[in-house]
Amino acid sequence: MKCAVLFCLSALPVACGPPPEPPAANVIGDPLEKSLDKARAAESLNSQRKDGLDEAVDAAN
Repeated sequence: MKCAVLFCLSALPVACGPPPEPPAANVIGDPLEKSLDKARAAESLNSQRKDGLDEAVDAAN
């Protein structure tokens, strides 16, 4: 019986402690993803401009 009471008293501070901290943000991955998204957008814009130029050249010939 003494062991059960002792165990309960020792587990009480652990159970009533502060909640665990949330995981840290992805410090490396988030900026990398943003950079890749910007690069993809720039590549798409350049591709659209090239397609428009190709169509204009084909129409002129």
